Amino acid sequence: MKSSKDDTCCLVCGSRESILRYRLTHFDILECEACGQIFLSPIPSEESIRDLFAALYTSGEGSLPELREYYGYCFDDTPDNPLVQQYELWLDAIEAVQPPGRVLDIGCGTGLFLSVARRRGWQPFGIDESVEATEHARSHFGLDPWVGEFASFADHGERFDLVTGWDVIEHSRDPVDLLRTAQKCLAPGGRVSLSTPNQRSVLDLIAGLLYRVSGGRMTTALEKFYIDQHFLYFSPTTLRQCLGHADLEIDRLDFEWTDLRRLAVSWPMRMGLEGLFLIGHLLKRQNRLFLITQAAEGS
Repeated sequence: MKSSKDDTCCLVCGSRESILRYRLTHFDILECEACGQIFLSPIPSEESIRDLFAALYTSGEGSLPELREYYGYCFDDTPDNPLVQQYELWLDAIEAVQPPGRVLDIGCGTGLFLSVARRRGWQPFGIDESVEATEHARSHFGLDPWVGEFASFADHGERFDLVTGWDVIEHSRDPVDLLRTAQKCLAPGGRVSLSTPNQRSVLDLIAGLLYRVSGGRMTTALEKFYIDQHFLYFSPTTLRQCLGHADLEIDRLDFEWTDLRRLAVSWPMRMGLEGLFLIGHLLKRQNRLFLITQAAEGS
């Protein structure tokens, strides 16, 4: 089924030709016919997204009750915090190819990642549009993040050995420009590292099957994966294409799954998700992607 010409165009290639993949309660999930990118339509206003993140960082309230405690882990830099443990693993992978230097974290939030990186010898710099989150970065972690849009910061011409974006690109209204700007911020030999949900996951596979066999009536499972704050849903293929538009090449791509310790779910649901994650591992359809990139040769 074709979407109408008035629908939101693909945020990656700009095409207005798309196929309806899922019709959910508050929005549609479309697939671009030109590049295969999966995206949300309509995209929420900038004001509504700012209000949503203000609530997530202060009260934990948002579109999904399972995320009620998710953002709470962003305020604690103790070693037993599962988010700190995740950052340590990512830094292990990064430091295998890039020694500590100047790091810029796009969407730094409360500054937790930068606090972890600083302990490992990195010089931390961050940027985020959330006043609520960056205030904690200052008061608790002693950081001085830039509050505002990434493009305005990049105009200063600073260069970094590492630019990171943890769960950022799926929120972007212009992902190609985001990646191009990140690439321009790199010092010679620098790298860009990202994480994002994997659209080609076992969650989409099974929830999509339920949707189709029910004639589009069973949407509850899909609405746990496709949410209003995520405008884009990347597969390894579409993410590689998007990176290519910004002259970035993948050095390393890992498949991961969500750490369930950060989700507010019942034990039966937790066991069900663990079973799904095991299936996802066997099918190579884990629900998250982690990657390290560098500038393409000659760019």
